[in-house]
Amino acid sequence: MLRSGLFLLGLLSAVPVQAADLREPALPATGRFLATCENLGRFCQAEGCGRDQIDAGLACRSACPGSVLMTVQPAACPLPRAPVRVVLRRGG
Repeated sequence: MLRSGLFLLGLLSAVPVQAADLREPALPATGRFLATCENLGRFCQAEGCGRDQIDAGLACRSACPGSVLMTVQPAACPLPRAPVRVVLRRGG
């Protein structure tokens, strides 16, 4: 009995063991809203994706500055890698 236990222990230690990866697969982050905007003065049309309606509008306007927001609709779309940066300037 002792020999069979040692034999089994020897077999188990000879086999390389890999750890199980229990993390969820890395999926690209998706937004919940898609905004479209356009600036007819510059012939600029853009789409932006965001987690909420405001983020989607800001992403769209950052791609096409001075544009008018045309539509914001619920849709699954890929979020931009870099966060949207908004710079407020004083007019006048």
